[in-house]
Amino acid sequence: MNAVRQIQEVVADTVTIRLPAHFSARRVDVIVFPVAEDEQVSRQLQGLLLTAPTLSEDDLQRFTQVREWMSQ
Repeated sequence: MNAVRQIQEVVADTVTIRLPAHFSARRVDVIVFPVAEDEQVSRQLQGLLLTAPTLSEDDLQRFTQVREWMSQ
């Protein structure tokens, strides 16, 4: 089953849904739920976390060494 979930802004009582090119269904079931503001903040935070820098293997190893040193 293909599924697409999007959060869209309502503009002049209208919502437009753009489907990905690989979505090949001819008929779809559309259900519209209001989005709580907390969920939008959560999605913004998730976006920030996904674009944040990550630790390399060397960084992680150095962190582990320092943590072990500090624990002694």
